[in-house]
Amino acid sequence: MGGLDRTRGVRLRRSAVAALALSGILAGCGLGEPKQTYEQAYEAMRPDAMAAMKEAWPGVEMEKDSGGTEECGGLDISADKDASKLPAHVTYRGNIRPGDERSLAELARAAGKRLLERGWRSGVEGRIPDEGGLKFSVKSSSRVRLQMEKPGVDGWAVVLVYADEPNDYSVSMSVSTKCLRNPAWGKGGGGVMAQPAGGPTSPRAGGH
Repeated sequence: MGGLDRTRGVRLRRSAVAALALSGILAGCGLGEPKQTYEQAYEAMRPDAMAAMKEAWPGVEMEKDSGGTEECGGLDISADKDASKLPAHVTYRGNIRPGDERSLAELARAAGKRLLERGWRSGVEGRIPDEGGLKFSVKSSSRVRLQMEKPGVDGWAVVLVYADEPNDYSVSMSVSTKCLRNPAWGKGGGGVMAQPAGGPTSPRAGGH
């Protein structure tokens, strides 16, 4: 009986250790504190993206199409998310002015090069090599997509140029962060912002 008791004790201790290890893994997945906040990542990318739009597509009126945050905090395995962590996102769209004879690829390349000049690089989705260190993720006769990333920042920008009709081109620039810590969480009101910090409501590329 003594041997059985010792065996049972060893098994219980091993089970307890395994349970603690599992709980630590789960806590690390869902509750680990990322270094950057979503605001810091967003503000590290937004000025570059706004400047790239103005320089690449002068005179194009870029209107805010979408933007905001989404709750993504809590355990990864839980369906109930909270605002302890948030991703921020904003997209601006505009139409290329008549007389601009650049192709879809040239329009996207112009914005990508402006970001390269500011220290950005092609994102992980880029698989179609282009000139000057750029790589498109989509490049067709009706749609061109270029994802860019800024080293050291948990997020990305997406340049999208597409043809609504032949010779009728639209452009968009999106800035998105990963699911990052919300510094306002626990300080009352949930800490959810209605709009990413510092996001202009109606930027005009080249307008002023």
